[in-house]
Amino acid sequence: MSNPATVIAAGGVVWRERRGTREVLLVHRPRYDDWSLPKGKLTQHEHVLLAARREIEEETGVQVLLGPPLGVQRYPIRKNGSEAEKLVHYWSAVPTADGAFQPSDEVDQIEWLPVKDARARLSYPRDVDIVDTLDGMAPVESTLVLVRHAEAVKRKDWDGKDTLRPLTSTGTAVATRLSDVLAALGADRLMSSDAERCTSTLLPYASAIERHMHLWPEISERGYDADPHALRGLRERAWKAGRVTAVCSHRPVLPALQRELGLKVGKFAPGAFLVAHRLTDGRLLHERFRAP
Repeated sequence: MSNPATVIAAGGVVWRERRGTREVLLVHRPRYDDWSLPKGKLTQHEHVLLAARREIEEETGVQVLLGPPLGVQRYPIRKNGSEAEKLVHYWSAVPTADGAFQPSDEVDQIEWLPVKDARARLSYPRDVDIVDTLDGMAPVESTLVLVRHAEAVKRKDWDGKDTLRPLTSTGTAVATRLSDVLAALGADRLMSSDAERCTSTLLPYASAIERHMHLWPEISERGYDADPHALRGLRERAWKAGRVTAVCSHRPVLPALQRELGLKVGKFAPGAFLVAHRLTDGRLLHERFRAP
């Protein structure tokens, strides 16, 4: 008999600065009578970033934006009468608005505590480790979300100009779901190749936040082929202090663009993206995600 499938969950450490003291938000679960960090299992086909934000907000009533990754927990659980592994991803989470906490059978209390007190209150050493990771992390200076455009109509099936080649219905659906991911990350600057397949990938989010999209012909396939050196200097334009910038480009351009932006070069499937956080101590934290 095969082992039960791994249970994937996501959550975060919600934190704030209050009178010079960093506080984190803990939840109490009556079923286990424990204090832990807000988290929960992914729903079917749910992107892990969206699950983290949803679970935090459902359990605490606090609306958040997600920041750098804080680590992954692995531990055994019982599932359908057998032992399975649970895999929990955590991110830093900053409140944007206080909601009304509603006690439930799952979480009946929440409490903001200074980090020192939170460490003592937490029921599991693994959660203390996650809080310690946050407490030892320098502040975020700027964030970059680098996206490969969603699936487009194949070149052989398109008779018009390549720059006008549109997304497929699958690509359009990915672009719509990507909008929710960008919202969870708090993207507030949008930059794109001027090709239709790139602008359409970011358009649902641009429309949702009513934000102008800056077009960069330099990062289109046509523009890059015409002058590869035109990418020089884009690093300063993309990384902006205090901002979360989403940049959408093409598979042939992405390796050179990643080098220019100071990122580790890797492959992107259509609609896949990388989230990079530049910290004030000079460190760069990045993680790759599949298309939502």
